[in-house]
Amino acid sequence: MPDSLTPQTLNTLRLPIVFTPGAWQRAVQLERSDHAGKLQIDRLSHVLRAAFEAHLAYPQKPYVLFEVVHIEPTDHFDHDPLLQLSLSLLQEPGQPGALLIALAGEHQR
Repeated sequence: MPDSLTPQTLNTLRLPIVFTPGAWQRAVQLERSDHAGKLQIDRLSHVLRAAFEAHLAYPQKPYVLFEVVHIEPTDHFDHDPLLQLSLSLLQEPGQPGALLIALAGEHQR
């Protein structure tokens, strides 16, 4: 992994991170929990770590897929336990760059 920490990779990891509403809701947002604040921080940390690890594994790719444990209400037992997300570099003309976390296939460029 130290070979992945090139100046370009480090600069990419310093970019702001944005989530699509769907990715935020399905990967981070928790409802009806007594400890929602702490759990959301834990979830956010987990998602960001998984995104950074995916980026470090494939630093030259502009679009990388990664997975996190899927959050669903307990009455949904038939769902896939993993949620597939993507990390991509947003570069719009005249706008600062950012890293986008989206549901897989939601925001491909």
